[in-house]
Amino acid sequence: MALKCFRRYFALLILLFLGLASFGQNVPLGIFYQAVARDNFGKELINKNIDVKFSIISGNPIGPVVYQELHSGVTTSKYGVFSLVIGHGTPTGGLYGELSQIQWNTAFHYLKIEVKFDNDFIDMGTMQFLAVPYALYAQKSLEPGPAGPKGDPGDPATDNQTLSFNGNNLSISGGNTINLATLNVPHQLSLLGDTLSILGGNKVSLTNQIQDLQLDVNNKLKITKNALATSIDLSKFTQTLSFNPDNYQLSLSNGGGTASLGQIIAFRAGIASTVNLPNNTPVTIVFNQVTGVYYTDGIYYNSSSGSFTAPYNGIYSFSVFINLPIGSSVIINLFGDPYETIIGPTNSIGSFRGTLTMKLNKGDEVNASVLQNNGYTIPFSFVGSFSGYKVY
Repeated sequence: MALKCFRRYFALLILLFLGLASFGQNVPLGIFYQAVARDNFGKELINKNIDVKFSIISGNPIGPVVYQELHSGVTTSKYGVFSLVIGHGTPTGGLYGELSQIQWNTAFHYLKIEVKFDNDFIDMGTMQFLAVPYALYAQKSLEPGPAGPKGDPGDPATDNQTLSFNGNNLSISGGNTINLATLNVPHQLSLLGDTLSILGGNKVSLTNQIQDLQLDVNNKLKITKNALATSIDLSKFTQTLSFNPDNYQLSLSNGGGTASLGQIIAFRAGIASTVNLPNNTPVTIVFNQVTGVYYTDGIYYNSSSGSFTAPYNGIYSFSVFINLPIGSSVIINLFGDPYETIIGPTNSIGSFRGTLTMKLNKGDEVNASVLQNNGYTIPFSFVGSFSGYKVY
């Protein structure tokens, strides 16, 4: 609800007057506060009931609250104005229970204002007190001093003057007369159609003053209704964005330069060789064929070790298609440690396929291994492929 209120009453308060209210020489004293409540369009909030909370803070704007009070049921005037006296509200917290107890001389003090328009209080800002509130501390030295010598009595007759107005003449007895007619020169500005005029003065036609910007077919920008205006040739600023799929580069014409989107990162390596598979021991399968129907885009797959090294952080996809003996599994490894089993254990001899998507960091190494559990070492002739690519 607080957020809703804030949007509705944005920039509600404009501080008009902050002064010392002294009601005699004895506490309690007070500080006048007057403001105008406005909505976010600048319109006064007329006859609106609000609650206002004042907090006096010591030391800095986020320091401890030494005095706090609440003014409930405050009604704005027909002009949106409301007036309060800080010190005459209901104390609601702080170090001191009365305004007069604040030690103004010990630190800087700040005033925080909070206003509740509907359900929640909204922080309207915090300002530093200047000299006027510190008169609350100075009231301790208001004891009268010794009386000075009595002056001579004045002549009451010298103060006996009368101010009068007769038609256009303003005069004071024993003084000058001012003819106000000479100061009252009525002028009125009016707009009729496209003609601007001033009462008792000239008229100006605005028909020829209305101008516009225009861009012609030759990419020249000019201002209308001004034959002397200079045109600006924008053709040299026209640029074209193009993409080269061969090298994954974006180019901008007219000196815009190029930007590389990064190379294709992909590989497909094959195997056609016999490998001894010990019982219950994973063996790294080296897919060492990278020519012909096989390929490596980039230098990130090592056909000697069977490992792929990620060149960038990102999402990668890997796939293994291979023939396997009974009771075998294909495992994808990360830095040589099992990451996930993507095939098996198999229950028959045949060719199988498995895929896996991995989130890798730059430098992570991935390879594939086979694990069989037939109870003895098996020499097995593998035929298949290991492939992978960077998704994004």
